[in-house]
Amino acid sequence: MKKRAAILLFFIAAAFSFLFLMPKTPGMKPSRLSKTLPEDVGRWHGIPGEPGEREKQVLAKDTEFRRMQYRDRRGQLPAIETSVVFSGKNLSQSIHRPEVCLRAQGWTFVTESYLQLEGLLPSGQLLPVKEMICKRAAMKPSEKEGDKPTPYLTADGNPVYLWRVFYYTFFGHEAVLAGHYQRTMSDMKDRLFKGYDQRWAYATFSSFITAKHAEQGFSLPGMEVFDEKGTKGLITDFLKQLLPVVVSGPGEGRDPSLEKGNDLGS
Repeated sequence: MKKRAAILLFFIAAAFSFLFLMPKTPGMKPSRLSKTLPEDVGRWHGIPGEPGEREKQVLAKDTEFRRMQYRDRRGQLPAIETSVVFSGKNLSQSIHRPEVCLRAQGWTFVTESYLQLEGLLPSGQLLPVKEMICKRAAMKPSEKEGDKPTPYLTADGNPVYLWRVFYYTFFGHEAVLAGHYQRTMSDMKDRLFKGYDQRWAYATFSSFITAKHAEQGFSLPGMEVFDEKGTKGLITDFLKQLLPVVVSGPGEGRDPSLEKGNDLGS
């Protein structure tokens, strides 16, 4: 028994010695996705937004956010929401599975699939995304403080549902990945074999399926009606104009917070 304990202590001591002898890893590497979202993208004009208070409280303090609602200047196309979360030092506290957040917001997942979109990234690289078609009940804001919101109803007394197409993906220092667990494994391999930590940007692009709203008796005058396929095409056309401006080649991203190889907060 004493011999086993001695052997165990030997290996524990050896492991700690190995950690101390390892060279210090360089500062965090920046994401390929820029922290600056352009104000104008083709016919869309961006309106900056802020994350919710709950989001700020839950995620680590060194997490950074970028929000932009891109609206069609002519008022004919549905707005496209662009939301980016830049991870901090502790990935587990700054990036989580997007599905968790969306479910917490009341969205129900109708379909989920992984896609590879062509012609959107530098050097012809395919853009992997997770596509989600979601719906949730449209709620009226409460009239008095403390009252619960009430659902909007159609003329027939049925609940009104909002329908939305979401695309999300993760931009690392070199890789672009659509799966949360795939991103986790990639990050571990880069730390182990390439010797660096990296900043991941979790990006979501989404828009309402206006045909679904028109079917329920709700539409905006002068705005084109898009079905599910048309909404996907609308987002893809938008990304063809946005991503070449904000995405660098593998390993070529820049982040003012990480200049000169510094870590966040250093």
